[in-house]
Amino acid sequence: MTGWWKLTYEGFDPEAQGLREALCTLGNGYFATRGAAPEKQADDVHYPGTYIAGLYNRLGTEMGGRIIENEDLVNVPNWLPLEFRIDDGDGDGEWFDVDVATVEDYVQELDLRRGVLTRSFIWVDPHDRRTLVTQRRFVSMRDPHIAGLTTAFRAENWTGRLLVRSALDGTVTNAGVPRYRSLNSQHLAPVATQNGGETMSLVVETTQSGVRIAIAARTRVTNSHPVPDV
Repeated sequence: MTGWWKLTYEGFDPEAQGLREALCTLGNGYFATRGAAPEKQADDVHYPGTYIAGLYNRLGTEMGGRIIENEDLVNVPNWLPLEFRIDDGDGDGEWFDVDVATVEDYVQELDLRRGVLTRSFIWVDPHDRRTLVTQRRFVSMRDPHIAGLTTAFRAENWTGRLLVRSALDGTVTNAGVPRYRSLNSQHLAPVATQNGGETMSLVVETTQSGVRIAIAARTRVTNSHPVPDV
């Protein structure tokens, strides 16, 4: 469904997810990120991808006794990963997974005028606890190296603790096109990682073109006032 300056999808549809991710891509001319669900890694439904303009890498694959070379626009580390679950105190709670969870009022909307991607839904867990989740994402036009993701939770009929974990994923590959999946797609080699307090960083290097990519993220939790680390 479309409106003035807005592209809106209602309900989660696995068969349409790939197209929706592509159409909900946010970019600023320097880099772009597909409209993938932050909690998901690449599989047959989801494909998180971030690409930097002009960043290519060439790989060879042995097939039938010959070396086949392919050059790709590199899928760089994924800055989106954010997972959450309700803490029942036993450590066995399931992390939210949109593919298997019960969700209601699922809406994903791209505001083309403001350059903001919003995803909202009500998560109903196996104990019938209802949680409203609202996520907003942007890629900055003012500073081409900055992007942001906010996630707001509202417990509608329960009280307790919600656990959240975030990450930078440097294990991504170029596996979005099925017919090319038999080719070598590991374009990134790890160089360095660092994690401390609210911040984490990751440095990788393309395996053939030798371009280093550094990415850093800060995760901050607030509840009207900043919540201290625990």
